[in-house]
Amino acid sequence: MNKTFISFSCLGRPCNISRLYLSFRFLLNSQLLRFFCLSLIFLLFSPYKMQAQEAFNWHIYSNKSELSASYFSDSLIWTGSSGGVYSYNIEDSTFVSFTKAEGLNGSPITSIVADNKNKVWFGSENGMIDVYDKETGSFRRIVAIANSGKTQKRINSLLVSGDTVIVSTDFGVSLINSETLDFYDTYVKFGPLATNTKVNSVFRAGLFYIATEAGLAVQKPGATSLNDPNSWEVYSAIPGFVNPAFLFVKIYKSEIVTGTSTGFFKFGNGTFTPFITETANKKVKNASIIEDDCFITLEYSIPGGVRYAIFKIANDQLASSIIDLPEIFGVYPSPGGLYFAPSKSGLLLLDQSHVLNAIAPNGPGANVFSGLTVDSQGNLFSGSGRDVTGRGFYKFDGTEWTNFNRTNTRILPTDAYYNAFSSSDGNVYLGSYGKGFLRIKPSGELTPFTPTNTPLVGIAADPNFLVVSSLKSDSKGNLWILNFDAGNRKTLNVLTTDSVWHGYQNPLGGNLTNYSTLEIDQNDTKWYASPLRNQLFYYNEKGTFENTADDISGALTESSGLNGQKINSLTLDKRGDLWVGTDLGVLIISSLSAVLQNTSTVKPRVTTVFSLRQQKINSVVVDPVNRKWVGTDAGIFLVNADGTELIAFYDASNSPLLTNEVSVMGSDQKNGKIFIGQTGGLVTFSTRAPAPNQDYSGLFAYPMPYQPAKGGLLTIDGLIKDSEIMILDISGDKIRTLSSPGGRTASWDGRDQYGNFVATGVYFIIASDKDGNTVSKLKIAVIR
Repeated sequence: MNKTFISFSCLGRPCNISRLYLSFRFLLNSQLLRFFCLSLIFLLFSPYKMQAQEAFNWHIYSNKSELSASYFSDSLIWTGSSGGVYSYNIEDSTFVSFTKAEGLNGSPITSIVADNKNKVWFGSENGMIDVYDKETGSFRRIVAIANSGKTQKRINSLLVSGDTVIVSTDFGVSLINSETLDFYDTYVKFGPLATNTKVNSVFRAGLFYIATEAGLAVQKPGATSLNDPNSWEVYSAIPGFVNPAFLFVKIYKSEIVTGTSTGFFKFGNGTFTPFITETANKKVKNASIIEDDCFITLEYSIPGGVRYAIFKIANDQLASSIIDLPEIFGVYPSPGGLYFAPSKSGLLLLDQSHVLNAIAPNGPGANVFSGLTVDSQGNLFSGSGRDVTGRGFYKFDGTEWTNFNRTNTRILPTDAYYNAFSSSDGNVYLGSYGKGFLRIKPSGELTPFTPTNTPLVGIAADPNFLVVSSLKSDSKGNLWILNFDAGNRKTLNVLTTDSVWHGYQNPLGGNLTNYSTLEIDQNDTKWYASPLRNQLFYYNEKGTFENTADDISGALTESSGLNGQKINSLTLDKRGDLWVGTDLGVLIISSLSAVLQNTSTVKPRVTTVFSLRQQKINSVVVDPVNRKWVGTDAGIFLVNADGTELIAFYDASNSPLLTNEVSVMGSDQKNGKIFIGQTGGLVTFSTRAPAPNQDYSGLFAYPMPYQPAKGGLLTIDGLIKDSEIMILDISGDKIRTLSSPGGRTASWDGRDQYGNFVATGVYFIIASDKDGNTVSKLKIAVIR
């Protein structure tokens, strides 16, 4: 992971500016420049060390079954996907996984090879190359191709030749020194082929053989200046076959062989000869050569689609075949007549006739996350998407993933669950696209709520197609359901604690549809919005579900202070303010109870968050100390409780985030964890604001003994809400006063109030509540 701390001397005092790098890509926006300058001045002239990294202990959990690359080395099968890479040991069936959190940067992985020093190279779709040293457990990164400016820069294959790794890309061939990672050369023009022709694979057997989309390019004997197009002979046509694309070149039994989109051929003296007739007009994708046997994987057409097969060639003829397989792109023979085949469904284990098993490390059912919530037991639940893209829902208990879908859970009426909510009674609710919603009790009992067992009505064109876009509970435990497009116009519905249903129309909605987000404030006012109208609706039934005469409803508009932008998210903070995420920043609506007076003179107060005013806001999470983690198209912003201070910023360049776009977020309030669902995996990290304890019985500090010269912080854990902390020396003299962020933990950098490191010795930590009524003491040792 990239380090984001910069240390230097500041006015003669040490100064660590952990918030200086706030992503110059967005700060150079002129409207944020003033804010950045003010923050920079504060940072430069602050005499004390800033707080530690606000996000730490990053992890990425991903589905690694949709494989896109593989390589067999010793007893390990290395596989790559959009969710990272893993090695599978065929001897003991163990996995070792790597994601961006462990140092892998490329994604998705498209090619793998091991060099002569047993380092593993990973090429990727975005042109990044990661080199993993198994001895040190570290990654090195090659960014030249990724940063080349080429529109297409996919790494299609990697080949080791002596101390050189030969890289086939979408625009040519590069030669890299496997020790220094320096580039020897890059070739982009082969004979008459167009410059930057896509290269699928390279083989080197004295001469270079280049398999491209438009022909087989062969180095001319004696040619040394391979940047010269005249150094290459190109063979584009195979008699009897139309426009073949050349996919790979290898040597088999001393002969050059090539797989193409039209079959498997021998190549010699400028002539192509079909190797076996059974591959004619089939796409031969790969070959594994084991002594005198050649195992090829191929694609062939069937009515309505394509299927895949494995052919074993021995004695220059087809010895055996396994047909009618799902998509595979390689094969590795194993003892006992078994095969391993990487596929879009995992690493397949096959016998001589069919698939025995699909192997993959435990993970979510897909790398799509839509709605994240954590229940009272600390389990994470996530939906997977709308329409046919839905894969059911996932549950993660912190150690293991359990995936639920219509195949393994027959009670589910759909796989299209796309939003989630955890209620205070321990139930989890998932809203679906088309089949109502699902209740999950703490016992695991599942209950679908659809138009067949509720009065909820789906869309006008199909009343049974019920889209539930959001669910929330009020202060009395009643469940409120937001209907995306109710055919009876009853947008808001409630299931009371005594199991009675009520439905309400939006008086200002007319035929408005696409209601997408719902929040309930401390007065039980329901706030909701539709992306089709830039208004914020509110409704309060005053606790009388059947009497609508006293109901209060209305809408906030631009004249009320809204910015006229589409509303993407609604989040109530711990102070009772409503944070409204829009396409152009965050609005904070306070004094929400003003709408209950139902007059035109008393209105809620609407303010903006300056540091976020140019950002598209997708999601807002409130942590236990009321700070806001804001997901945008540019990354994650952390701001203080009222939004006046930008505390930290994370994007794909300075953190393990897979992309800059952060659309779906959730949190574990008790443990201070944030969850981000991204294409490619679920990203999680810990924060320095877990929920506070009720008392000081669990107060402790670590590491112990504390050695500040090593650069780390002493963490003080087990605090109650809004603790105040004093550091005393053995004589009882006050060394430093600290304030916790408000949650369970605080940190100390080993310095006194003047910014100097304290001496070796025994010190006392005195923690108390803000009124001094509850006090606890802790002894620590400091070693310089």
